[in-house]
Amino acid sequence: MKQWGGDLNYRPEKKASQKKKGSRFAESQKTEVKKGERDYRVGKTIAGATDNARKRNLEHIAVRKKQQRKNAIIILLVLASIAGLSILIGRYINEKIAEHEAQIIASNPTEPTVAIVDENAGNNISKRVKVFVARLEADATEKNMKVDHVTLPFQKAREVLVFFQGRKEYYKMSIERGSTVQVEDAERMMRYLDGKALAPEYVDVRIEGKAYYK
Repeated sequence: MKQWGGDLNYRPEKKASQKKKGSRFAESQKTEVKKGERDYRVGKTIAGATDNARKRNLEHIAVRKKQQRKNAIIILLVLASIAGLSILIGRYINEKIAEHEAQIIASNPTEPTVAIVDENAGNNISKRVKVFVARLEADATEKNMKVDHVTLPFQKAREVLVFFQGRKEYYKMSIERGSTVQVEDAERMMRYLDGKALAPEYVDVRIEGKAYYK
């Protein structure tokens, strides 16, 4: 019988359980290697994941650019609509302003269209007289009356003699009193004279509430 320390070539035999454990470890390593190879083949490596992420980013960028273009078109359409509406509103306002100015000019004319005969020397007709005669014309037109001409009597600075078309008599008026009320008084006197079949030389309407003829 050989002693334990006497035989230098003696090696204890490995147990069967150790052999089996080692073989399973080796098989598991082979399985992991094969699994890694399979993952590489289907593109699940780090490089494959990066490519997929880049692809998704490009798709997101493309969608975002498309949405930005759509938003830009919408903004341009809205701005164009606002600009067109502003132009229409501006034209409407300008037309209304022009109409208002025309009404002001018509209701407050400053230059007469009829002849003004000055019996005073120098024929120097003041601006005030011209404005009064111009407004007198406008007021008479509203009453379907038409002024033929106006005379400035000699040495009568505030008095005018108004001749109407179709009438033989003339009407004394004052530039100190409104032309509108004097035209109304003249119209009433015309109706009165026609109703009475009267043909006076003149009618004086310079004083409010009093009108007389001669």
